[in-house]
Amino acid sequence: MMTLINGKENTLLRFLAFDNIAIDERKKLVDLGFVPGEELKVLRGMRSGFITVLLKGGKIALDNNSASKILVKEV
Repeated sequence: MMTLINGKENTLLRFLAFDNIAIDERKKLVDLGFVPGEELKVLRGMRSGFITVLLKGGKIALDNNSASKILVKEV
């Protein structure tokens, strides 16, 4: 298990859980599709403070703070 911030480009990951995240931020991420078991692909690693992922067909850019609270594993 690792955090999303450690995901390498073009890597397929499975979302596991959130780690120590505020309820309002958790709700926003769930609304974007971060639900346990969902697969995502890292499109761009941490460049200029953001990581870009492909989740449910949509591109999502997350800041360092949010990405460090998302627990994933490689598929």
